[in-house]
Formats: sequence, structure tokens, C-alpha cells
Amino acid sequence: MSNSILYALVARGRNVLAEYTDMGGNFTTVTRVLLAKIPQETDCRMSYVYDKHIFHYCVDTGIVFMCMCEESTKRRSAFSFLDDLMSSWRLKYA
Repeated sequence: MSNSILYALVARGRNVLAEYTDMGGNFTTVTRVLLAKIPQETDCRMSYVYDKHIFHYCVDTGIVFMCMCEESTKRRSAFSFLDDLMSSWRLKYA
């Protein structure tokens, strides 16, 4: 994981299936609030700004792939990471 990507998760609905960070913080609290706000019926790509971090996410057939990045992280890099995460997840668990 790039050091500009600080946290990642995969969820179905509000149920977190996997998550990772090597840092401390209130990431789990914030992501649970965000998961409740994300419409999961439609595939989409969006971003939320929270404090000095940006949460990028993709919804793909009801599965949410999310990462938290530093402000300086390029959007393209974050979504490239999420695309890789989606591909790996689908290969392993589809």
C-alpha cells in the first residue's frame, strides 16, 4: 500500500468484509458513518472529504471498495489502487 493511502476496506452494505491500516485513528468510526450514506444500488465512484483526508470509494455490484488518502494524493492514484483492489478481490472471492 502506498504511504499516501492510509486505510482501505471492502464492505457489502454496512458489513465490513475486510479492512487494513497500519496507523492508529478513528478510521473505523468514520468509515461506518460513510458506509451508511453510500447508495449501494448503483455502481459509482465518488469521494468524501473529511478533515485533512479524502475517502475515495467505488461501488461495484453491491460491494464497496474504499480507501482513505492524504489530501495530496492524486485522485487518479486512489482510484487506480481501488481498481487493483477490486480485481484482486473478484479473482479471489467471486
